[in-house]
Amino acid sequence: MWCYYGCAIIWVIFGLYLSQTEVFLNKFISKITETISLREDSELYKVWMSPIHLTFTCHFFNVTNPDEVMSGSNPYFNEVGPFTYDEILEKQIIDVDDTMDEITYTTKSTYSFNKDLSVKLSKHDKITILNPAYIGTISMLSGLPPEFMEKYGNNIPKLFPNRSTIFLKANPKDLLFNGIKISCNLRKFPELDLICKTLGSNPPLVLRETDKQDVYLLSIFQRMNATFRGPFSVNRGVNDITKLGDITSYMGKRIQTMWNSEDCNTVRGTDSIIWAPLIKPLPFVSTFIPDLCRTIEADYKDEVSVRGLIGSRFVMKERTWFLNTSQCYCLLENKIPKCLPQGLIDVSECQKLPVVLSEPHFLHGDPQLLKYARGLNPDERLHETYIIIEPYTGTPLSGQKRTQINLYLEKQSVELLSNVSEGYFPLMWCENMLTYEYNLSLHHAPDHFKM
Repeated sequence: MWCYYGCAIIWVIFGLYLSQTEVFLNKFISKITETISLREDSELYKVWMSPIHLTFTCHFFNVTNPDEVMSGSNPYFNEVGPFTYDEILEKQIIDVDDTMDEITYTTKSTYSFNKDLSVKLSKHDKITILNPAYIGTISMLSGLPPEFMEKYGNNIPKLFPNRSTIFLKANPKDLLFNGIKISCNLRKFPELDLICKTLGSNPPLVLRETDKQDVYLLSIFQRMNATFRGPFSVNRGVNDITKLGDITSYMGKRIQTMWNSEDCNTVRGTDSIIWAPLIKPLPFVSTFIPDLCRTIEADYKDEVSVRGLIGSRFVMKERTWFLNTSQCYCLLENKIPKCLPQGLIDVSECQKLPVVLSEPHFLHGDPQLLKYARGLNPDERLHETYIIIEPYTGTPLSGQKRTQINLYLEKQSVELLSNVSEGYFPLMWCENMLTYEYNLSLHHAPDHFKM
């Protein structure tokens, strides 16, 4: 997600256009450095430490032909949403290292439902999606010797309310955060013993324990709500303003191990919360995304105006989605890179779930994806990820991070999956929205920058 920090300094850009001399620019950059480095006495630090307000919105892909899918037909979807949540992002400082010019912190996001910005549905309205807990458990069994699937595969549906389908029919708010009851009823189904022991010792991320033994709540994003993430370490920009916001480690690691080259495993780019001033034009900007365990690049597109301020717009497109630039992000199978179709990112190792991410409606993806998932309509205006940055201060003026969650549906030697159609199956897409509040910039402008 992108978070603004520069409302305290935007006022200064009006003075920049009064002079283009090198002397003025050098003095300007010096003043910018004093103001926006992450020192405790800087204007940036005060704003950066304040809670940040974002909008988090999700749209579900409701399956309209679930029975036909289980009999071998391709799925057909209609989009249901938006379901909007107000998000408050807070930071907690862990350490400041003056020698390395780094600051280490954790983040916590809290979500509350915004009914005014959401589609009007009653608590009785339900949608149908592929059951992520069922598919995840089957995926876990498929990685074990075949006898495990033979012995336990047909017992997994006994965990869920409807044991005759691979689909989940539920209220969208319950699917997102509130939770759907899952029960390990060993008295009724003693054959669930091993599965329930596994859930108890290592529950998947979509399940959370309750105060009742062997009872869980299934929700897609419950792990995100009011929980700390990180720690993150970023450059403070005190010694070198061009490195401001560059992430230097995530969860204590500067190099990860899941990808197949050191370059792709290196934690780099910004932390997506602060950006360095774009002192010279850049062809792209980089951000490390924890949910992907990788760096994402957004390419420069054009100059746009946001409430009268000129910003550089960067979009996530060719650099991320074309395979010839992302071979090292293909997971290895027998030491050989196994690349997914264009437009897909395998995050199963990162998330410890069989999840494949893409842009909404498979935007910029392989055309074959849309031949399987019918009813999707990609549109750059609605589904593109972008960030608009004011170049002289590095202030994000506006941005949308848009991501689609998919599962791979395939045949298995169990009753419910023996005849299904096979393909990349969309569940939902979500967006984090940042909109710059122009009036705040004037209110918080530092006195020594006012002209």
